[in-house]
Formats: sequence, C-alpha cells, structure tokens
Amino acid sequence: MKLAIDVMGFENDISEAIKACRRFKKQYQEVKFILVGKENEIKSRLNKSDDFQIINADDVITMNDSPMLAVRKTNSSMYKAIELVQTNQADGVLSAGSSTCYVPITYLLLKLIDGINKPAFMPYLPTLNKKGLMLLDAGANKQCTGDDLYQFAKMGSIYCQTIRNIDKPRVGIINIGTEIDKGFEYHREAHQLISKDKSINFIGFVEPRDLLEGIVDIAVADGYTGNITLKALEGGLKTIKIALKKEFKRPWNWLGAILSLGAISGLINVFDYRNNAGAFVMGLQKIAVKTHGSADEQQFYSSIRMLYEAVDKKVTDHIKESLGKK
Repeated sequence: MKLAIDVMGFENDISEAIKACRRFKKQYQEVKFILVGKENEIKSRLNKSDDFQIINADDVITMNDSPMLAVRKTNSSMYKAIELVQTNQADGVLSAGSSTCYVPITYLLLKLIDGINKPAFMPYLPTLNKKGLMLLDAGANKQCTGDDLYQFAKMGSIYCQTIRNIDKPRVGIINIGTEIDKGFEYHREAHQLISKDKSINFIGFVEPRDLLEGIVDIAVADGYTGNITLKALEGGLKTIKIALKKEFKRPWNWLGAILSLGAISGLINVFDYRNNAGAFVMGLQKIAVKTHGSADEQQFYSSIRMLYEAVDKKVTDHIKESLGKK
C-alpha cells in the first residue's frame, strides 16, 4: 500500500507530519509513504533510518488561496499529492492544507463516483457511549438537496458497515426538531427518500444537542449546518476541558481533582478529537482524507490510520457496488 502525504501548507512545522509517518511505519511496515513538498525541507527533518519516497513540489497552496488559484497551482504539494492517486502511483492521499482548496482539486482529479451528485466531508465525532459517529456533510457544500442528503446517508452507512463493523448503523438527519414537519423542504424530501430505502436504518430527524449522547452512528446535513454543528460541539468540549483544568488548579479543589483524576482523564481522552482527526472526502472514485490545519503529530497519525483502514478495506469499491445494485 502506498499513501501520499502532503506535508506542506498547514500551521505547524512539517516535522509533525513526518513524525506521524515514522510512527505509523513502525507498526505497519508494509505501508510505503510518499512525502510531497519542498524536498530540501523534508530531507532536513529525516532520520538516517527513514524509508520514505520524496516527491518535490516547489509551490505551496496557502490558507488564503482561492479555489480558482489553487487548481492552477499544478506544481503545489497538494495538487501533486492528489495527482499521485489519480495516476495510480498512490492508493490514498492525506493533506492538512486548505479545506477550501482540497475539495475542488480532489473533485477535479479524482472525479465523483457514478450516481453521486456532490462530494462530502465526513469527520468522526466522539460520543458518551464511546462508539462515536460520522457526520456528513461537514463543510464541502453550502447548499444540498434532499437527494444529496440521501446519498450522504447511503455512503455513511456503507462506511460504517465496512470500516466500523456496525451491522445496521443508525442514521439521523440533523434538524431543529424531531417532528416530521420541521425544517426546510429539502429536509422533508430527504426524510422521504431515506425512509423508502430499507437498506438504511433510519431513525428520523435528530437535534444537534443529542448527538454526543450517541443516538446515531451517522448524522447527515447540508455542509453549512454540518460545519456549524461540528465547530460548535468541538468548541464546547474544548471550553469544558479548559474550565475543568482552571477549577482544579484552585487549592480547595486539589483533593477532588486527585480523587477524580482517573475518571477525568478517561473522559478527556474519549472526547479528544486528535484521536480521530481525519475527515474523508466521500463520493470520490479514490480515497482522500483531510486533517486539521493545526494538525500535530497525533492528529496526523490518527488521520493516517483512518486513511489506511479505508484503503485496506476498499470502502470506495463497496460504495460503487452498492450504488450499482441500487
């Protein structure tokens, strides 16, 4: 298995991406990493024992670049990394660069699966039951139709069955209420379409406030709603973590902190997004994963793991097969 890693264009030093590849390689020696970026910068951070292929890319897509400019930067690390998958020189690609640019380039080079209208970002969200859920779309499309949401539900179900070994993953549509008449017309249209597909275990509309309790395995939404939901939940969890640390620093709370340290550490670990930091670009002919622009070694490592599992279990082939039958 060959995985292309775009090591440029994110907030941290490129050594974070390289350390993650080195760590993953120790566990999965059969994986061959292709590091794409400025060759001199990559080589300066390698150890003598590192066995990585390097593809030089003189240009970098920045967080301020527009999608129109990005698709013309054909010598950028992001473009060349995705191109390796397009030309079958790599089996999957990972980048921490601009999400705004990553989607159109993957769409341009890797193409959509026949029968899919739009690509969708699909990240993982932790839940109280420790099973987690997949959210899509989380920002690839501002506007969606009911048919788009139906396709997201279909792809999310296949992913959970294939990768997460959930026999009948529960699917819900994010809405402002659970009543069938809530939301916009596309919400009700999606509700009807998904309800008719007996291969989908559909539980109806769900509210964002209930997601972290683990009531669904897949939550579908338009990209605007999904992205706001994702950032609101991540921000809330981050704020609670900061508040707990602040309170337990107070002298009169030290005893309580010591007695509850195990429970608190376990809870923080469950809701640490760095342990599942990747987001798939679902609907493409090939496998592409995007991680946070502020990714560190742990976030890169968990994203590489998600990429590896999707390639290893041929998730796109399962989606194509299911849509073909449909």
